[in-house]
Amino acid sequence: MSLATPEPAEFSVNPNATLDWQLALRQAAGKPDLAREMLQMLVAFLPEIRNKVEEQLVGEHPDDLLEAIHKLHGSCSYSGVPRLKSLCHLLEQQLRSGTAESELEPEFLELLDEMDNVTREARKVLGG
Repeated sequence: MSLATPEPAEFSVNPNATLDWQLALRQAAGKPDLAREMLQMLVAFLPEIRNKVEEQLVGEHPDDLLEAIHKLHGSCSYSGVPRLKSLCHLLEQQLRSGTAESELEPEFLELLDEMDNVTREARKVLGG
């Protein structure tokens, strides 16, 4: 048996996929239980993010919005959710570069939609 390991480039990731279970498995070292646990933790975290984003959209300007999106971005890295991760990355970059939150309303709305999509798709995998 060869010691060579396949290059990750052999795996194609659809950046627009809401939930890529094969990606989630790779991110969890091929362990389905761990992949489900990471996905469950992500889904459990989404309502907190939703509250902050909705506060932002009604003009309340939560102090820790950037930090919350940063944490969500990190969680996405272990959960097989490329589209949500990409949206978090975009928002985090824009906020760090000084873009006003009010200018990012379409992206925040897209984030809310994708969090709903992830929750829906995750229920199919998690059985709940």
